[in-house]
Amino acid sequence: MLISPPAWKPVVKGVLLATLAGSASASAAQATPAPQDATRPIIATLTPDPDSWGQIGFVNVPKFPFDGTPGSAIKKPPLGPTSKTIFQSPEAGPDSTLPVGQLIHLEYLPTFTSKMPPAEQVSHYHEFYEWGYTLAGDAIMPEPVHPDQVNGMYYRKKEGGWLSRPPYSLHGGTLGTGGLRNQLPYDLIIFEEGDGHVINVGRNGQPGSYRGRDGGPPPPGVVGDYRKVEEFTRPWLLDSTRDVDWEEDREVPGRFVKWLDDSRKMGFRSRLVKIPPGWKAPAGWTRTYFEHANVMRYMVWGEMNVWRFKDPKDAGSPYLVGKDYFIYQPPRTIWGYGSGPVTERGAIWLEVTYAKGLKHGGGPIEEVKRLD
Repeated sequence: MLISPPAWKPVVKGVLLATLAGSASASAAQATPAPQDATRPIIATLTPDPDSWGQIGFVNVPKFPFDGTPGSAIKKPPLGPTSKTIFQSPEAGPDSTLPVGQLIHLEYLPTFTSKMPPAEQVSHYHEFYEWGYTLAGDAIMPEPVHPDQVNGMYYRKKEGGWLSRPPYSLHGGTLGTGGLRNQLPYDLIIFEEGDGHVINVGRNGQPGSYRGRDGGPPPPGVVGDYRKVEEFTRPWLLDSTRDVDWEEDREVPGRFVKWLDDSRKMGFRSRLVKIPPGWKAPAGWTRTYFEHANVMRYMVWGEMNVWRFKDPKDAGSPYLVGKDYFIYQPPRTIWGYGSGPVTERGAIWLEVTYAKGLKHGGGPIEEVKRLD
């Protein structure tokens, strides 16, 4: 059917204007520089200087070297050849080869065998907290509640899966008939508050075994014998795509959140944050900071401009970050934006906050301070 000129001209004009607007938006986005690519882990700030200001840190994870490869600052991969240690606590000291507190990005390959894992492999536990978020794929996670349990729960952790694991939480091992396999490549980020050691349980009264990342004996204060544990704990597992939905952020207008974990006493909070296309920081929220808290953000989807400020008097500089960027906000560091739109496409990120340092137990988290 033919369309008369009056009917199609406004449509073409609208398309043309939209195209021009889209080109302008794309040009504006391209004009904002990306942060310089990092090749070494960001080192956290545990105790801020009360007379100075910190700086936002960035890691473009896809361009970050794998641990143990040329150009990497990590000589020995802590969790296999597909690990990228992108963030570390300075707690162990500058001369230590065994970090205490580290955020690791992992890319587990799919299985290329039809053979099932062997039967009755033992479970293990740590004496420190850890947490993790699944970026893609799936993982089979045996979660026994007793050290002698063989046929316990198998949890399939999928994209959007959150894990908070307290000390002495049993995990790993296989069923009495063998095990299950991941069905897809498995990408995740995991943070260990300790040195990464593992304590395996024993079978038939055997003492089990301690396995440290450095191959050495248990450090002072670590027993290394599961039979002397008074109480085993259980993890918090949440499928954020199935178990919870987005809701309006009651603190920052225009944002949406999914609450993953929150403990006032432990001073620990994790959530997903979403901002729509064209979102602008509302009045009073363009520049904020914490005096003591550490904040880690990981971009799950989209893109946005993040501004870096030297101090409250600095006008700031914007940086464009996209999917798989890690962003670290130390204590006494300004998190903020410019006056215009923060994002053209929208953005989703994981946000984890510690009240003090990088360990559970320092709560509650202080109220955010606003500079506007």
